Amino acid sequence: MDTTTNPSKVNVEEQLTSLFLDRYRELLEGMPDSDPTWVTSGGREGGVYGTLGDLTAEEASRVVAGTTIAAHAEHLRWAIDMVNAYFAGKEPPSDWSESWLVKRVDETAWVALNQAIRRAGDTLLAALPVHHSWHEGFAVNGALASYGHAAYHLGALRQLKKVVRGAPL
Repeated sequence: MDTTTNPSKVNVEEQLTSLFLDRYRELLEGMPDSDPTWVTSGGREGGVYGTLGDLTAEEASRVVAGTTIAAHAEHLRWAIDMVNAYFAGKEPPSDWSESWLVKRVDETAWVALNQAIRRAGDTLLAALPVHHSWHEGFAVNGALASYGHAAYHLGALRQLKKVVRGAPL
């Protein structure tokens, strides 16, 4: 892009990318207690990693209203990896049903799933400022959809966690 003809356009795009990255980071990592939040609450525990971090495999596998935390966690990991595949120039899978195959986990699988979610999220956060473009309609639509999708599943994970820990449904 020729920044000599319209430098403010680059600045706006850089700001938008930075803000988008910060909000996505908030969804995944939560926020330090001293920092203001925009979409989460509860400090670091309010993000995906913190929400899942202290759950046992048994809790993650407990069925609530026809689903499990493990199922939502795997689905979210799968969806983030789909975005990562797009950024890597690979054709993302089109069959979303495979993202819901995990229902229950043992302790080993639960630890592995938590590590896989963190790897997928870290890869995404590193790729966003490098690969994302606000010039392509598909990329903009994909970014907004991915963010909204992650926010939805974070909310679902947090509500399911409350129920498996004893809150009424």
